[in-house]
Amino acid sequence: MTSYNFENDQQLVSYLKQESNEEFQYSEHARKTIDKAINPLVKIVLEIISQDSIKHSKIYETMALIIENPQLITEKESEMALYEIKNHIEVERVAVQNLNNLLEDEKIKRNNPLKLLLELLFNDELIHHTMLLTIYDLLISNKSLAEEDIWDQIWKEILGKKEKNV
Repeated sequence: MTSYNFENDQQLVSYLKQESNEEFQYSEHARKTIDKAINPLVKIVLEIISQDSIKHSKIYETMALIIENPQLITEKESEMALYEIKNHIEVERVAVQNLNNLLEDEKIKRNNPLKLLLELLFNDELIHHTMLLTIYDLLISNKSLAEEDIWDQIWKEILGKKEKNV
């Protein structure tokens, strides 16, 4: 495993931008393969890979932007985010509950492709729900929204919830 020791912000930004570009290229490659696939399960798995790579590319890009131009969240932006996040927390909560119930169904338990796809959805919704709760709590408690604090809390909560569901 490679250990990184960036001497300055510009080296880190350069690395993050390079990773962003590589993730974008992975996405494009997966997208081309999707067009050749016929099986719906293969197509959706490749689509997930493609979209995850796009998401990763954007995350790397955002990390580079945060280093290059750090910005605080304004009160207006915080209020706007609180409103949207609060609404979506309920959507995610219902989705997690529904997916968990579906995973208990005997017909689904016997159908491995359905079970796999529902588990993917469940895990994705669980991560989203946990992330939204963490960001909402940070915003509502008027803490400064430092990315490091957000991700530390998100990973603590995700790992805790996954252990409970295992």
